[in-house]
Amino acid sequence: MTQRSPLWLFVGSAGDPATPYVSSTLARLADETGVLFEQYLESSRDGTLFAQTGSTVLGGGHHLQFNYLCAKHEVTAFVLGRSEVLDSTLRAFGLTVGACAGTAAVLYAQAYAYAGRESPRTVLVGPTGDLAPYLVPEIAYRDVLAFPHGATLPAHDMALAAYTSVDGATTIDTWADGDDLGSVTLRIADRWRHRARAVCFGDPTAVLTQLPRLVRERRVALYAPPQSQDPAQIRVSPYTEETSAIAEATAELALDLGNPVLIGRQTSDGDIFAWSRHGVCIQITEPNRPAFPVVAETPQPWAPAPGFAEGEYSDSELRGLAAQGVVLTTILWHSGEIAHNESMLNLLDLVGTTGLKMGVGVHDARYTTAPQQWELLAVSTDRGGVRGLVEPVLHSGGLGVLAEYDCPPHMLAEHCALALERIRSIAGPEHTPHGYYAFCDTDLESLAPASDSVYAAIESAGLSYVVSSARPGRNRILRRTDGCVVINQTARSVAHASPFVRITTEEELHEDVPMVRPGWVVVTLDAPVIAFGPYIWRHGSRFMRVVEWFTAPGPMGERRNVLPSTVARYARILQDEGWLPSPRSSAGPTRHA
Repeated sequence: MTQRSPLWLFVGSAGDPATPYVSSTLARLADETGVLFEQYLESSRDGTLFAQTGSTVLGGGHHLQFNYLCAKHEVTAFVLGRSEVLDSTLRAFGLTVGACAGTAAVLYAQAYAYAGRESPRTVLVGPTGDLAPYLVPEIAYRDVLAFPHGATLPAHDMALAAYTSVDGATTIDTWADGDDLGSVTLRIADRWRHRARAVCFGDPTAVLTQLPRLVRERRVALYAPPQSQDPAQIRVSPYTEETSAIAEATAELALDLGNPVLIGRQTSDGDIFAWSRHGVCIQITEPNRPAFPVVAETPQPWAPAPGFAEGEYSDSELRGLAAQGVVLTTILWHSGEIAHNESMLNLLDLVGTTGLKMGVGVHDARYTTAPQQWELLAVSTDRGGVRGLVEPVLHSGGLGVLAEYDCPPHMLAEHCALALERIRSIAGPEHTPHGYYAFCDTDLESLAPASDSVYAAIESAGLSYVVSSARPGRNRILRRTDGCVVINQTARSVAHASPFVRITTEEELHEDVPMVRPGWVVVTLDAPVIAFGPYIWRHGSRFMRVVEWFTAPGPMGERRNVLPSTVARYARILQDEGWLPSPRSSAGPTRHA
C-alpha cells in the first residue's frame, strides 16, 4: 500500500470573524512544515447556483470527499470552536487532533507546539468583514499570528502590526478616503507581487473558501463589483457587457505573474469576455464546490478501458441512416468548471437509468477533483458505469472559462493543448476528448462565426470537431478541413447569458428546432440550473420530458440518440452526399429569442 502523505485540515465556521486569519496562519505554518493544508468551513447551505454558501453537505458529497482525503493522506485536524458536521467522524476515524480551542490565541499555541516550531513574536490585527480574506498574503508571507480586530490576543509581550488603526501598532496599510475593495486589493497584490505566482478573483465568500489553495499556489486575491453601464451603450445585454472595475488590471496582473488561469468567481459574463481578450480564463469555484480542492494535488489515474464511443454507428451505417432520412440527436451540457461537479455527477445517474446518450463539457480540473466518480465514464454499463452513454467534450479552452471569439488564437491553442495533456495523463488516450464545445465563438450581435484562426487553433490541439454557438438553426457546417469540422446547434433560441444558445423545456424542441430529414439535433442545456439538487426538486419532471423526447425514436422511427462525435461524422456524410445547404447560404438571418 502506498504510504499516505500528511495533510492538516482546519475545521471552523464560515461565519467566525477569526476564520480567515486562522486559516491563513495555519496555511503558512503547514507550508513551513512541509505538509499539505486544507480547510472545511461549516455554514448553512442552500445548494443553488452561485450560492454564497455553496453545495449542500449531502448533494456536494462532503463526507465522501472527506473519506477520500483520509484514504490518501494522514489527516490531522485543527478545530476552532466545535465541528458539528465532522466531529463524530473525526473521532470514529481516530484522527489526530493537532489543536482544538475556542479562541485563535489558544489554537495557535497548541498548533505551534504540535508542529514543534517556535511561535512568531509578532501579532497582526486586521479588520472584520469583507476585506479579511484578501489579507492572505499579508499573513502568509509574514512571520505573524493573525487575529481579527477585537479578538483576545496572546497574553505575553509581542510586537504588534495592523491592517487597520490599532493603538500602539505599526500600521501596514489602512482603508483611506476614496478607497474601495478594488483599490485596496490591488494595493495588497502589488505589495506582494514579488512573491506571487497567480491570481484569484472573487467576492469575499468565494475567496474565503479558497484560502488554503491561495497559499499553496501563491495566489493574490482581487475583487471589485461590476461598474454601472450607460443603458444606451448596451448592445446585447448588461450581463455580457458589464465588468468589474478592475477586470483589465486583473488580466494584466495574471499575465505578468505568468499564469493565465484565474480561480474564483466572476461578477458577470462581461468579466469573462474582458479577460478572454487577453487570453486569460477563470476556473470558477464556489464554496464547497468541491468540498476539498486539495484532492487535485494527488491525481488518480484511471484503469485502462475501451473508448467512450464504444457501440456507436460506423460510417457505412451512418450513410444508410442518411438514406432513410434519419435525424441523429444529442444533448450537450454546458459545464466545464469544477463548481459544477455535483450537477454533472447527478447526470451520470440520469443516463444510467434512462440510457440517454449525451456529451458533457469538461475542463481538466474535473478529472482531478472528482477522481473516483468521474471515472464512471470509463466503466461499462453492466458494471454500473456509463461508458458508451457519455462523451467528454473539451469546453472553453479546457483550463477555465473563456470566450473564444476574441481570445488570441495562439493562447487558445495553448489552453487546449495543455488541458488535453493533463486529461490524457489521468484518463488515458481512449478517454481524452476529441471534440470541442465553444463557450462563445460568435459575436452575440450578429451570431456570426469566429475567425478561421480561432477554429484552426482548436484543430491544432488535435480536436476533430467543434460544436459552435454561431448560426443556430438549420443544420450547417460552418467550417471544414480534413482534420476538423465545425457544426452549428439546432435550436434557434438565444439567451442573454451563458450558455448563449440553449434550451430548457420540451416545448423549445417543438418550437425552436427546424427538423429537416436527414439531419441532426444538437441542443445545449445549462447543467447547474438543471441538475443541482434544488432545481431537480423544483423542475425535474419538466426536464424529464426533454429526456423522453431524446430517448424516444419519434413517431416514424426517424430519430436516433447518439454521442456528439457521431453527429460530427454524420455532418460530414450529409455534406458529402448533398443533404446540407451550400456554405454560401450560411449567412442567412437568424433571430434572437
